[in-house]
Amino acid sequence: MIAANVFMIVFRIIHIAAGVAWAGSVFLFVLYIQPSVAAIAPAGAPFVAELLGKRKLVDRLLMYAATTIVGGLVLYVRLWDQFGGFGNLIGSTYGAVLTVGALAAIAGFSIGLFGTRPSVQRLLALGRQMAQAEGPPAPDLAAEFQRLQVRLKMLARTTLGFITISVLAMATAQYW
Repeated sequence: MIAANVFMIVFRIIHIAAGVAWAGSVFLFVLYIQPSVAAIAPAGAPFVAELLGKRKLVDRLLMYAATTIVGGLVLYVRLWDQFGGFGNLIGSTYGAVLTVGALAAIAGFSIGLFGTRPSVQRLLALGRQMAQAEGPPAPDLAAEFQRLQVRLKMLARTTLGFITISVLAMATAQYW
């Protein structure tokens, strides 16, 4: 019994700590960093190159997200067993709300992995290409760079929306 409790405590800590890091980082980025960088553009370009390129922010956020989801999956499977099966878990309001939260987290992670990460990689490549060019950037490169910035802003906000749904579901599931 003690080993089971230690197991659950360890995975809850992993799940919650990684989730706080992921959600808090995305929240900070969307509400403060993106608008600040946009307000001081083009002076913010070196900061963004450092944050997204050298410090690999998106990869770190994806690592936090994956850790959150794996930790949560372990807890979910244990809960599934405690309820006597998936049907019983999902049939309860508690289980249904947790499932919505889990699916929202997976959606946020998927957006980061399949939308944000490739877009950031392309944005950084374009930024390097534009920095190496003499004179102003070619109009097609500048237009693609602008499209990617708009896309990344939308992806970040959508991800934050899914994370918010997940946090609210997880925090309130036992009260429904």
